[in-house]
Amino acid sequence: MAVELINWQFRQISNHAESPLIPNQWYDTKNFTSHQIHTDLLEANIIPDPFIDDNEIHVQWISELNWQYRCIFDAPGNSNSNASLILEGIDTFANIKLNNKTILTTDNYFHKHVIPIIMNDNNELVITFNSSLRIGQELEQEHGKLPVWNGDSSRVYVRKPQFQYGWDWGPNLNTCGFESIKLITDEDYVKDFFIGYNLNQELDIAELSIEIEYLFDKSPENIEIEIKDDTGIVVDRIVPTIPVTNYNITNVKLWYPINQGKQSLYQFSLIINGICKTTQKVGFRKIELVQVNDKYGKSFYFKINNIPIQIWGTNWIPAHSFQSRLTKLDYQQWINLIIHGGYNLIRIWGGGQYEKDILYSLCDEAGILIWQDFMFACGIYPETIIESVTQEVEDQLIRLRQHCSIIIYAGNNEDYQIAESINLDTNNSTQFPAKNIYEYIIPDKINKLCNFTPYHYGSPYSDTSHKSSDPTIGDLHQWNVWHGTHEPYQNWPELSGRFVSEFGMLSIPSLQTLTKYINESQLSINSTLLNFHTKAAGGIENLDNYLWDNFLKPESLDISHYIYLTQLLQSEAMSLAYRYWRRNWENYKTGGIIMWQLNDCWPSISWSAIDFLKIPKLVYYGVKREIQQVGIACRRYQIKQQTYKQQNVFEVKNCLDIWGFGEFLDIGVKIEFYTEYGDLYFFKSIKNLVFLNNQVNMVAEKLCFDNINDNTIIYLKLIENDKIIARSSDWPQPLKKLPWNKLSTNLTIEYLGQGDFQISTTKPVKRLELYFDYTHNYLFDDNGIDLFPDDPQIIHINNFDELDVEKIRYRHLGSI
Repeated sequence: MAVELINWQFRQISNHAESPLIPNQWYDTKNFTSHQIHTDLLEANIIPDPFIDDNEIHVQWISELNWQYRCIFDAPGNSNSNASLILEGIDTFANIKLNNKTILTTDNYFHKHVIPIIMNDNNELVITFNSSLRIGQELEQEHGKLPVWNGDSSRVYVRKPQFQYGWDWGPNLNTCGFESIKLITDEDYVKDFFIGYNLNQELDIAELSIEIEYLFDKSPENIEIEIKDDTGIVVDRIVPTIPVTNYNITNVKLWYPINQGKQSLYQFSLIINGICKTTQKVGFRKIELVQVNDKYGKSFYFKINNIPIQIWGTNWIPAHSFQSRLTKLDYQQWINLIIHGGYNLIRIWGGGQYEKDILYSLCDEAGILIWQDFMFACGIYPETIIESVTQEVEDQLIRLRQHCSIIIYAGNNEDYQIAESINLDTNNSTQFPAKNIYEYIIPDKINKLCNFTPYHYGSPYSDTSHKSSDPTIGDLHQWNVWHGTHEPYQNWPELSGRFVSEFGMLSIPSLQTLTKYINESQLSINSTLLNFHTKAAGGIENLDNYLWDNFLKPESLDISHYIYLTQLLQSEAMSLAYRYWRRNWENYKTGGIIMWQLNDCWPSISWSAIDFLKIPKLVYYGVKREIQQVGIACRRYQIKQQTYKQQNVFEVKNCLDIWGFGEFLDIGVKIEFYTEYGDLYFFKSIKNLVFLNNQVNMVAEKLCFDNINDNTIIYLKLIENDKIIARSSDWPQPLKKLPWNKLSTNLTIEYLGQGDFQISTTKPVKRLELYFDYTHNYLFDDNGIDLFPDDPQIIHINNFDELDVEKIRYRHLGSI
């Protein structure tokens, strides 16, 4: 039997002048199985919500104190029988006593502990948490200060989620607590049930190697493994052998990523004495990370089941500063948003935590791929943690290795980069001690424990002879837009890499989110609290620089319209990156694109596509349009051509490259050209095109026109059987070049019923957003669209209440 221990109490056991608690007095917690001291204090109405206003500052005393939790429980059944405690997510430096006897001392949040115990009829389990902040600083004083980006530098000595120390998008809320503590009294309890496999060359036979580990020494009798395919049909029942059971599945159904095929999951059930003790869902797939020399340098792209796939992903950070607050429903909603947004991968970033099982399972089921970092980020990690990390890596790989959605492990986030920035030799383990972790310990454990999954030393990482910023090899974090050299986002084509795993643009979240977490008196541009919730380097000032470099600054601007403009900026910047780099799939020049970032851990002004309340920003919809399976796109540029009559005289020509995606035997493209005042003056049609799947289909290259100029607005339509199936547009850059005051439009919005709104215009419209006041939160199928004459578009609003028809509003660039 496995019992989750509940009904915990907590108390403060050291003193602090700012604490309102009575030291050593026990306080009851809510009936949660997962606990963090901040959330328990909040639930007890002892502290203010750290997410509201600047309350983060006023709860810093919590991380400086020592805390205790206790649980009093009765022994189930015979207390003399075998029993163990399974403890996970102990955060971090803890002494654990059962009935006043120490059974465990911990120093690593990422360890899993299985502890044999002897119980009384009545038992008291007490966990004493010593301040991670204080102990980390003591370790730093003993061993020396090491460089970090973000957070207190002592964090590299502490194996816990690093973002708790504060990041450039999140607060400093260094907590303590635990994820799960279970009491096990079942003699047949299964500690591990692993379905290892190899696929034959034809990918139609899975050669299985099944391992079973029981918690207690005694091996049970009457065991069988039941295998069901993805339809629920029983494929076979087999009797396992010790220590490994070998078995072949023929005509195996493969697991594919979303939009590439079916997510076939076999279910393996371990049945003991007629009772199912545990199950594993297994997706059989072949993963290859292709790195071969080519004319651009060295490739970096994935093949899944022998099919090349370009990654269109997004970076995942912890979805809450206090993970104990997240529910299964939260994770399901996030996965739904990822699917709705068109992404095929999330990168679980290395400064957070190895995620909960539910996230990986949902990704397995949905076909969402995972790039999994190990939990090291933006720091030089010391040799002192290596022994603890070795166990951490093994614990986490055993937990994660069955998930078919994980297609790559990476050793860290930006640790090679920070080493290079201070001129450390990353090939020297004395200067760069964590080299032993990233280049030896982790890959060795992966090779021993996992079904084959590619491993990459870090992100970004090139190789031993190239810097991690080299765009011709490995993956790249492209931060020269926003950080670095502060490049204009229009320069994305020159800033590409073989696989771009981070790039971003800041924006402000919805007014609904700000209203919930910031005092109404502070809901103004550049207010103290708006800046407080902006943790990024450069903050609002840097955001404004990009904003007014690209858009005309209105004479008057309220917070609602300011939010809109920042989200428009982010949408433009990120959409163009996906557009241009998706084209680089040709010859595998760019194997993947992963934007920074999908989500927030608190109400932040950040790079997220979806804010803390799960409200999508305009960038969410803009990127979604660029990564549709069927699409059309173009890029304008200028070339110099020698004149026909004079050999040494050159003239500038405005040219277009046009490309598309999808699979069609007969498709057409219509190109419309509008003046800067929004008048159609020229169009061109290209017919009888053939598009091939999973390719960049070039419609035209260096298509030059004498009658287009820098201010021409270009509109593309992909047409099949006289029906528009995809659209795209290209506008003069920067957008403030256009005379928006002369682009007068006549917009019509008509409600068609069932959440459908049809919108039409007489002139080109840039980034038209439908919205409601801050009391409404709807998910749109599309929003922030570019709209053109004679092409009405329908925007669907999910779960729309028709009582809100009259409440809908709109805005677009130039309307403010």
